[in-house]
Amino acid sequence: MNRQISAAFVLAASATVAFGSIAPAGAATPFVAPQVTFTGTAAGTVTATLHNPNDRGQCWAEAGIGPENNHAFFGNGSPESLADAGETVTTSLEGLEPGSTITARGGCVNGAEFAFSELVTVNVPSSMPSTGSF
Repeated sequence: MNRQISAAFVLAASATVAFGSIAPAGAATPFVAPQVTFTGTAAGTVTATLHNPNDRGQCWAEAGIGPENNHAFFGNGSPESLADAGETVTTSLEGLEPGSTITARGGCVNGAEFAFSELVTVNVPSSMPSTGSF
């Protein structure tokens, strides 16, 4: 049985041995900020929908409240308010001053890796959103 090896295969195999593979197995993917939206859902309540697009780490939503910009975590930082790798969670921040504004963002951490979304201003509802029904 006569087997021939293509020249292209020999060149590709030689390049891999000489220079290493282009994307080694287990190469770390970039660590990025969460995908997050903030919505006023009830009087004094803002809800965050937070997605962790990473293959590692956890993400959360946080806010700056009042003129002193006091820091608070959505969901009081409970485990249910954290999005693990690939997960999406919905969590709320309650007891806010109706009719005020807060600044909010999402963050992700994995050891020494940190990534934050843009800081946004969110209006806190002063009354229940209208549903159009009585």
